[in-house]
Amino acid sequence: MTPTQLKPAKRRLRRSFGRGGRATPRPSGRGQKASLSSVTAGKHPKLKIIPLGGMEEVGKNMTVFEYGNDIVILDMGLKFPEEDQHGIDYIIPNISCLKGKEKNVRAVIFSHGHLDHIGASPILLARLGYPTIVGRPLTLAMVKHRQEDYEPKSSNRLKTITIKSLSDRFSFGAFRVAFFQIEHSIMDAVGVILETPAGSVIHPGDWTLERDARSGNPIVDYRHLARVKRPSILMLESLGAIDVRKSGTQDEMKKNLETLIRTASGRIIIGTFASQIERIGWIIQAAERLNKKVALDGYSMKMNIEIATTFGYIKARKGTLI
Repeated sequence: MTPTQLKPAKRRLRRSFGRGGRATPRPSGRGQKASLSSVTAGKHPKLKIIPLGGMEEVGKNMTVFEYGNDIVILDMGLKFPEEDQHGIDYIIPNISCLKGKEKNVRAVIFSHGHLDHIGASPILLARLGYPTIVGRPLTLAMVKHRQEDYEPKSSNRLKTITIKSLSDRFSFGAFRVAFFQIEHSIMDAVGVILETPAGSVIHPGDWTLERDARSGNPIVDYRHLARVKRPSILMLESLGAIDVRKSGTQDEMKKNLETLIRTASGRIIIGTFASQIERIGWIIQAAERLNKKVALDGYSMKMNIEIATTFGYIKARKGTLI
């Protein structure tokens, strides 16, 4: 796998921070080994983009961004095994290309809390010496929970920076990091903008383009991304991109779900990923409107809903959950 490279722009941004992995707020594939060669003296560094997973596969999302001696990582996901991979619980990215460069990792940014983006974090963060991790509140809470599941009483090793607002700005070595709103099936998901002297990268993580049912216009306005410093690269998740059929809206999915629950003659069993918190919330809301009870099954399901309830993202009346 050859790293994607951007040559530096003619004008370089001024650095206003030191190294060491500490963030300074600014004022208002499949695991193939990639070459991370050192910067030749007297020449401008190149921005290297090295996907370690998530390319032509569903899961194992992880991308390394390197500029000079600074590295920022986006996500550390796992992938569930294929039908012929017997005896394997899950697959994680191969980070052998980072061996010897652990101290150059300034931050690991998590775009959202789904397992294909955070599932490998307990293993990989330990291998990298626990660099600073960055994310929204729910995302970080799920990373900590994942860490405790893997090794009890170990989440105190995590060095965290919380994205309190989408207007927050951080600097990690030569990287200036900003965030933007996206639509996804879990709360606190964010898109990430990485700006370097060589150019900028726009990465929305996983996203959908939801449209207003009446006007047909996109609910989230992404036009501001056109103002990102050039040259720039747009890295888009493309699952289902070649399917030209019209997608159902979230409103349509909610209505269909409630219809199924209302017209069922007896007990209903619904299967879903434990991290699909927003859609689990839909089920709880529909059940309350129909005077039904909800029983959660599975350790991860129960813990994720408990975390989401703590942050106010799931609101169930007393007696709904049994």
